[in-house]
Amino acid sequence: MKSRCFLAAALLVQATAALASPPRLSFTRTMAPAHDLAPAERLAVIYAIGDSAKIEAFVEHFVDLVSRAGVLRIANAVENNHHLIVDEPSLRAVRRELHADAYLGINRFSCSGVEKSGEGSEYLENGERVKRMHHWIDAICSARIDVLNGDGKKMFSYTVRGEGTSPRSTALTEDERDVAYEQAARYAAVIAADAITPRTVRETIELDEHAPSFEEAFSMIGSERLEDARAIWQAAAVRHRDSAPLYFNLAAVSEAIGDLAAARGYYEKASQLSPKERHYRSELNLFRRRNVNIRK
Repeated sequence: MKSRCFLAAALLVQATAALASPPRLSFTRTMAPAHDLAPAERLAVIYAIGDSAKIEAFVEHFVDLVSRAGVLRIANAVENNHHLIVDEPSLRAVRRELHADAYLGINRFSCSGVEKSGEGSEYLENGERVKRMHHWIDAICSARIDVLNGDGKKMFSYTVRGEGTSPRSTALTEDERDVAYEQAARYAAVIAADAITPRTVRETIELDEHAPSFEEAFSMIGSERLEDARAIWQAAAVRHRDSAPLYFNLAAVSEAIGDLAAARGYYEKASQLSPKERHYRSELNLFRRRNVNIRK
């Protein structure tokens, strides 16, 4: 799996007589996560160590969130979803059974809470508003995620932290206290999953209809034939080497296809040919921000 994978899908915005909307190209791209596990595609959580019972909820939510992202396959191999310290023999046995590309371990999972209070108001049955002292708990759950390669060797670790708050009440019950810790564990799981899960983002670029062969190429975009649209504009570029709109559109369609090196060159060419055009400069800057890890 590539660290960045672009799935292009063109969206034709239909013109409406004289009040036509500007022509646009829309596509989706997959952003690499903070901790990119590529080329790994199959993961397994093989141990969970901590001092809070909420570790079970954390593991369950973490695995569910990674699975729902639809990019990585992940298995929960923690024994009965309880704390498990893995030694070398058991780790080898798990690897033989799962054949994952990478393994994850939840370590140092811990939750803490602070009870707080403050004056609030509530209504009695007769409609009278009275002041009461309310109590609640602010909870924090934190964990370290260990990442091991397919051979079981530790590659790196990252830490996560989630916060939760109980309902406000004049007298906190155990169930209300539990809400705070459950919420903190859930948010910590969300952050842990986001850190390794690629995220799909939709981008839209307004094309320049003053480019040569625009109608012909744009009809290809409307039919989701981006390669054909680019070929048309590339052929036109042989005859119109000084057309900034042409190079700008080539940049947009190249980015949608996923050819980032070509897109960068075309964006820069358009800006050089028409340095006063704000739209070109703006899209070039946005391209650089979207693709900060692309080598020059």
